[in-house]
Amino acid sequence: MATQEHIDEARRLIERLRDHHANEVVALARLVDAGALRGAAGDRLAADLRAWDQGLKDRFTRALSLLDALEPGKGASFR
Repeated sequence: MATQEHIDEARRLIERLRDHHANEVVALARLVDAGALRGAAGDRLAADLRAWDQGLKDRFTRALSLLDALEPGKGASFR
């Protein structure tokens, strides 16, 4: 059973991963936007980065909302 401590620890980890992801994707997007990769390949990469970024943001949001729905000791297990 998950305790409130487990839930809080999971939340901190998800938030840390979300922030790390955001920083990495923003840095890469800035490189592409600054002209590090020009032409059609750069355009495709920029579009892929935006889609990947949005997809992961949605997953992080979903994971955090699932944590919000957990009640400590009510059948939630992280093992």
